[in-house]
Amino acid sequence: MYRLISIFIISLGCIISLDAQTVPAELSNAMKAGDASKLAKFFHESLELTILDKDYVASKNQATRIMENFFKENPPDGFKISFEGTKQKSKYAIGNLTTGNGNFRVNIFFMNKDEKRLVYYMSIEKESQYELHPRP
Repeated sequence: MYRLISIFIISLGCIISLDAQTVPAELSNAMKAGDASKLAKFFHESLELTILDKDYVASKNQATRIMENFFKENPPDGFKISFEGTKQKSKYAIGNLTTGNGNFRVNIFFMNKDEKRLVYYMSIEKESQYELHPRP
């Protein structure tokens, strides 16, 4: 009986932790690889993008082309999620994208639609060298 209860508790913990994960692993892998096509699988049919101080309201196809251009100019070396959270009905994540052209902060907001987590807003901003080192 103890074994059955232990298995149930462990299984429940795994289910809860999977649901708590905001960013799907495939999305993180697409960012790491700079693969806009795979990234687009997580885009809502229309979304807002802010890329290096340029704002876009784009269709899924337009957003894919925008991200292809960004990745072409800034080939990624890595991507890591630093924070995940929930605000009202949406979930969001903050990540760090490392490239040969510097590091970028990535903010991603998700909505749930048809049991899928889709990106409805994403911003990418260049991290300043001054942000990384606090003043004395």
